Amino acid sequence: MGPTEYVANWIVNTKYDQIPAAAKRVAQETIFDCMGVLLAGSVQPLANLITTYVNEFAGRDEATVIPKGLKMSACNAALVNGTLAHALDYEDSSGFSHAVSVLLPALLAVGEKAGASGRDLVDAYIVGHEAGEALTPRGKRSGDYPFLNLSVAGRIGATAACARLLKLDQKQVRMALGVAAAMASGVHHNLGTMTWPLVAGLAARDGVMAVELVSRGWTAGEFILEHPGGFVAAFLGSGYDAQALAARLGNPYRIQDMVTIKKYPCGASNHYTIDALLAMMKEHHFDYRDVEEVEVSQPYYSHYADPVYQRPETGLQAKFSMTYNAAATLVQGKIDIDTYTDERVRDPRIVETMDKVRIRIMTNAEIAYEEGNRGFPTGKSTGLTGRPVVVRLKNGKTHSKAVLPGEILGSQKNPWGFENIRAKFETNARRALPEARVQEAVRLWSNLEQITDIRQVIPCVLA
Repeated sequence: MGPTEYVANWIVNTKYDQIPAAAKRVAQETIFDCMGVLLAGSVQPLANLITTYVNEFAGRDEATVIPKGLKMSACNAALVNGTLAHALDYEDSSGFSHAVSVLLPALLAVGEKAGASGRDLVDAYIVGHEAGEALTPRGKRSGDYPFLNLSVAGRIGATAACARLLKLDQKQVRMALGVAAAMASGVHHNLGTMTWPLVAGLAARDGVMAVELVSRGWTAGEFILEHPGGFVAAFLGSGYDAQALAARLGNPYRIQDMVTIKKYPCGASNHYTIDALLAMMKEHHFDYRDVEEVEVSQPYYSHYADPVYQRPETGLQAKFSMTYNAAATLVQGKIDIDTYTDERVRDPRIVETMDKVRIRIMTNAEIAYEEGNRGFPTGKSTGLTGRPVVVRLKNGKTHSKAVLPGEILGSQKNPWGFENIRAKFETNARRALPEARVQEAVRLWSNLEQITDIRQVIPCVLA
């Protein structure tokens, strides 16, 4: 059995009862968290732009745009909801970047159209996550390839999830994967612009489109993974064994180990620095006025080493600026959605403090050493760099703090806990919904497996 056939067979024949309980729990928490993030994203400046534009060619009344309640075709609803889900960069961080912002909107669209149950949604979500994660590039640095995992693997994951939900047969799944591979795209240069969240919307839309086309008899290459002109060769390179990648599916399930629920609405690599600074500020009682210099180490291939974002001009750019996030943490003593407005970026206190933040670019030798000692036995590591954040104060004292990779609060090794996830949901949802709707949404969306028809839980997230 070839890799494409193997993957299609797994998508079709996996049994829900065989999926670990921990995987189901994490999937439900992630979906619940993302719904809150989507609601908060719906009041961001880009939300009206994308909703108004897509509504001009909305198509049939098949699925709902949240929270406005507009009805449009499943493809178009997935496009809008996916964009809103990623608008704040506040949803999960997982196997292929922010998987939930692609998978959930795609599944909501086809699930609402088909009247799927909450259990069906959870089942298809896990299958899609595993499929996308299995085909995510391994062992490559982000600077070595320009495409986005969220966009490329996201389309595969969304297609697998929708195919599972709609119960396509094995041959149809193979065709759908071929269609998805034809649409895979996305480049890093759009970081910090409105196109960054659009990437999630496009991937969600294309996953829906792939299964809908195939359901109508559309054809594509049947060997899209292993063919010399197929997906693996094009996006992962000749060093990847398509059969080995396929064999990763469910062996073991990975979602329960990979998902991190984000505490801050910004690029994930900032979180380590933010946590380190907040911990030092609490322990040593200082703020931005006491600081002489902050040093944050970054590998040369990191987005956060990019000088373009060391002095962000917009709130969207600020989400991916290590300089800004360090300065904003010192000034505000917290990070929240309002940290990333265009007005806040011009706060003179933050602007002045950014001059105190030094991004230290690591040498190849240092990176090779860190990568050779992955696991960081000394415990002196922050983020992906293996180095602590260092703060030098005006009084001559120096403090440093490291956050271990994979152990940040919100990761599965250090879970945030449902009460905190719920509080995050409520805070986000209140930006778009009245309080009564917020509490109803908490009750229903936090118990998704108990819902017999997801159309029953759509009204509670509409304004």
